Amino acid sequence: EAKTGEKINNEKADLLLDSGAEVSILDAAFSRKVGRYVDESQQQECVGIGEGVSVTKERTKIKVTLAGSLVYFFDVWVGEMSSQDAILGMDVMVPAGIRLDLADGTLCLPDEIRTQLSGRRPLYGEHVSAVRLEELEVIEAGQKIEIPL
Repeated sequence: EAKTGEKINNEKADLLLDSGAEVSILDAAFSRKVGRYVDESQQQECVGIGEGVSVTKERTKIKVTLAGSLVYFFDVWVGEMSSQDAILGMDVMVPAGIRLDLADGTLCLPDEIRTQLSGRRPLYGEHVSAVRLEELEVIEAGQKIEIPL
């Protein structure tokens, strides 16, 4: 999972960044908590994991603050969720320039600003150093070579 603790309307929020979601959804209870005006004139059918289809019948505008200083304004759907305050889908991630580096466990923002995802650690530690080879080595799948340090 790609989760991060950032801010929505200046309130700390648990965000799920979902590259498989076409739309973004704000939890209805969190929407009330931050006092968002809700537009009830539109509806959207949402299909997630499982066979059920849920319908969101409200939209609102939110302010999302990422990495402490990058501020974005987006229109999102409002629906009932239990495990996070919002799901940010591709409708938010693409215009905001958000990329997920799941190998590194980071959220990549414009100008290569990175913030650590919740519960993720980098695959490598602080004591990693680059190894440069004097000549090109081609390594076939399953083959091993020794590199003197």
